[in-house]
Amino acid sequence: MNARDFQASHRGIFIQAQALYYAIQKLSEVEGAMREVSNIADMQFLLDEVYSGYADIFHHIDHQREEVHNHMGSN
Repeated sequence: MNARDFQASHRGIFIQAQALYYAIQKLSEVEGAMREVSNIADMQFLLDEVYSGYADIFHHIDHQREEVHNHMGSN
């Protein structure tokens, strides 16, 4: 399989959406003049339009991880 085939596969699409989702989160943590506002906006546009629905999936995964982490920490 070459990179273009992988990019178009279900797994490739998932990985690309995941990369955008977490990149947006990390870049949004930057404050002040170093914050790349237009890059964040462009990434969000791609996530919303090209990978519609994936943000909800990753948000759900993050929420589940947080619940597991909190549950394990309470023991």
